Amino acid sequence: MRNRIIQVRHYSRKMMIMMLTGAICCSSCFCETAFAKTSKVRVYDVEKGTTSFTSFTYSDNKNDESLAPSEGAEAISSASQKVVIFHQADGSTIIRKADSNGKVTLPAIRNQTGYTFLGWSTKPDQTQNPQYQAGQVIQVRKKTHLYAVMYNWQQEPDIQVNNLAAQLSEYSGIIFVGDSRTYFMQKTLLREYGKDAVAKVSFVCKTGEGLSWFETAGERVMRSEIARLQSDSDKPVAVIFNLGVNDLSSHNSGNGVDYKGEANAYLARMNTLAEELESDCRLFYMSVNPVNTAMKPTRKEAQLRYFNDRLQSRLNKRFQWIDTYKYLMKNGYSTYNEFKGNIDDGVHYSTCTYKRIYKYCMNAIRS
Repeated sequence: MRNRIIQVRHYSRKMMIMMLTGAICCSSCFCETAFAKTSKVRVYDVEKGTTSFTSFTYSDNKNDESLAPSEGAEAISSASQKVVIFHQADGSTIIRKADSNGKVTLPAIRNQTGYTFLGWSTKPDQTQNPQYQAGQVIQVRKKTHLYAVMYNWQQEPDIQVNNLAAQLSEYSGIIFVGDSRTYFMQKTLLREYGKDAVAKVSFVCKTGEGLSWFETAGERVMRSEIARLQSDSDKPVAVIFNLGVNDLSSHNSGNGVDYKGEANAYLARMNTLAEELESDCRLFYMSVNPVNTAMKPTRKEAQLRYFNDRLQSRLNKRFQWIDTYKYLMKNGYSTYNEFKGNIDDGVHYSTCTYKRIYKYCMNAIRS
């Protein structure tokens, strides 16, 4: 990579010549995020006749840029007041200028080994419950410093959930309807505890699928399972839906996602289903849980939150909302997935996180 020479003019007696060397390219899975590159800057002070090195951050994203050289000290000061400086866990920074309305969209950053990125806060060294989340738009009136909130998932509690379903005597059975996240939850429970732990629990799911699969195949399997569970019991069946993350993926469209249209499509089908299913079914919808765009850029955090908010506010009153999204964002989670070769893809969770999600759901459906 060739060196870049940048001249920065100040209306004083100093002239600084900065040479950027050794710029670092981002990985392919992170190119869509606001990723800044950090290099060493050689600064020459004309008055002192000395040279020193300091860090300098720049970005290829047009929305994430360091302050451009200005033609006056007042302009520099004014521009400086409307930037957000994002402090990453490794000590590097991202500098993002506010737009003409003073608004800044908060970036996602990659998870680090042993840590999950949750969001941003005005306080450094926070590990849970961020003040702001990736994709959120904030308004700034002055220079603002935000610090990455990194959850140490190596300290995530490994809870025992093997007897939770059996304790729910008010139900004849429990059905989870979902996608690969539901499938990996099932695998977690079977691997940790065996079939007895899920004797009362059914999983109707298919990896990589969403509403279209449910309408053409999944619903039929779900109805059959409801009938089986009700055949020898007069107790209700609890049905927990957790679909949506794949319909919010640009993999499926190729041209971005009509996330508002997807939310409306889900509402139409689920609200109709609520009228069709027997009254002795108890219906629940689990939120689409967190993703990290910096790890896998096919889903956007802000679109996912819109989807959740829309469904929570518009679903038929027969549905009870299970807000595992807020629970995980507040308390932390891990996307280090043992079933996918121990990789962190920003979408699928660890066995510890799956067990915590399962327990949260079991507690939520209690009468």
